[in-house]
Amino acid sequence: MPQLTNATLDSSTAMLVFDTDRAPLGGRLDAWNAAFGSLNAITIVSESGEHPSSRSENWLLGGGLIVSRTRVTPANFVRDAARTRRDSLDHLVLRVLQRGQGRLRHAGFDATTGPGDLVLFSMHETWSVEWEDAEWVSLCIPRDLDLRLTAGLAALPSGLLRGAGAGLMADMMLALPARAAAARADELPTLAGAIHAAIGACLLSSAALPPGPSADAAAIPVKERVRRAILRNIDSARLTPGQLAVVAGLSRSALYRLYESEGGVARYIQQVRLSLAHAALRDPLQSDKSISAIAEAHGFPAPSDFSRAFRAAFGTAPSEVRAALAAGPAVPVVRRSSQPRSMSRRDFASIIYATPSSR
Repeated sequence: MPQLTNATLDSSTAMLVFDTDRAPLGGRLDAWNAAFGSLNAITIVSESGEHPSSRSENWLLGGGLIVSRTRVTPANFVRDAARTRRDSLDHLVLRVLQRGQGRLRHAGFDATTGPGDLVLFSMHETWSVEWEDAEWVSLCIPRDLDLRLTAGLAALPSGLLRGAGAGLMADMMLALPARAAAARADELPTLAGAIHAAIGACLLSSAALPPGPSADAAAIPVKERVRRAILRNIDSARLTPGQLAVVAGLSRSALYRLYESEGGVARYIQQVRLSLAHAALRDPLQSDKSISAIAEAHGFPAPSDFSRAFRAAFGTAPSEVRAALAAGPAVPVVRRSSQPRSMSRRDFASIIYATPSSR
């Protein structure tokens, strides 16, 4: 695989860094698109000249939570339907600008945001963003983090979040990168727990949180109902789209339409299985489980089928992810060292989000 010489891992803080300034002047835009082009297409605007600049610092806090601090010179980002189908990312994202301005056109909202503005959106949506010289902090939240919490966020309207709670959440997010940078790798889960609690306290009142499993299913967003149905049957290799429609309370045709743009229901089921299996292989609390046991628990009774599907999705073997866990707290798709080092990977975005994608 090609070396991303402008992407490094600092093992002392478990921080993943991408910086175009590490690339040759004439190759900065190409390096930027090589790292994040699977997520969105990037073009520069005239104010950037021929040598755009971007830096992205990312911390994996624990439980799948990712905090990133990004700065860019003027540029346009476009995430189209082809990219959403290809990578199938569906993390929820909270973003707050620290400086600069951005014109955001996401599904369901169109707004110009400035410093202190907090925005909520989902990565399964398409978008276009016109960035001025800007810097922002993002918090990426996997939908498997806490089903009740993420269902509550998914029930909120996308776009600008207002009110005292949203303002406090924005303040905390702006302070988070400095705290993460100062923390040891084994202290990051503490920050994850604090932010997890803050999301619920600041953005979701008890009335806004969706009901528990025994309550009216109609109050839960449809895609969240489907995901919960998959999780309840995650160990069943025989969970078919037809069976999923029944347990999720949908007609088969409605289920097919729901995931048509994402490559189909069967593909989505497999992506959920693989994402959760990947997380289990990274989880220190499950280090006593064999790879075959984890595979079976996620609907892959044949280890060879699991290994083949896992490698196709993540570009690495389950045994390599498990070996990285045994070596200590680390990002599972790269080797760590005592010094920042270049990383070999298809793209930087895939390292950060570690989500199955087609090739």
